[in-house]
Amino acid sequence: MDGTLFRTQDLIVHCVNETSQRFLKRSLPREDSLWSFGPPARNVILRLAESLPRRPIHEAIDHYESAYRRYFRDMAIAFHGIPELLEELDRSGRSLAVVTSETETLSDYALETFNLRNYFDSLVTSDHVLRRKPDPEGIHLALLKMRLGPQECMLIGDSTADIAAGKNAGLLTGAALWGSETWGDPRSANPDLLFSNVQELRGFFPRT
Repeated sequence: MDGTLFRTQDLIVHCVNETSQRFLKRSLPREDSLWSFGPPARNVILRLAESLPRRPIHEAIDHYESAYRRYFRDMAIAFHGIPELLEELDRSGRSLAVVTSETETLSDYALETFNLRNYFDSLVTSDHVLRRKPDPEGIHLALLKMRLGPQECMLIGDSTADIAAGKNAGLLTGAALWGSETWGDPRSANPDLLFSNVQELRGFFPRT
């Protein structure tokens, strides 16, 4: 979702830093070791709170999620062409799923804010799995919900973990190079296909 459907890097960094200022009394530059615990950003906040004497885990996560909702409309951007692509794929009868490391609450909020939720037959979040990407658990769950096999599906992602998860699940994989915002270049995971922009991905699917 983040980095493939939406540009959210600035939003996430802003909300993490606001939470860090609230609880650690300092910002978190990208070289700070706490960032190594993400994605998702919730893991960064969790580690941040665990480092404090009182371990205010719930308070810190609530603060981050509140900031995410407060700034989302102003700072998050749907990548150019994404709404049109999803509408075309949905109209053609293809099944669509989101497999994300974000929580269900924030994922629903993001998709509904951009009026994209109804395009997806399945939404698998961190709340639904025990093992995060590159483990294929989330992808297997999405396939089960859509009643499709891996040979019928394609994964599009912007991180190395996305591509590795798709490969581990037996899917064709495509790197969303218009994203690749924060967590590594997906090309290093050897995706089957490269898409420089959303228009290239739209061109991959025959029009019906």
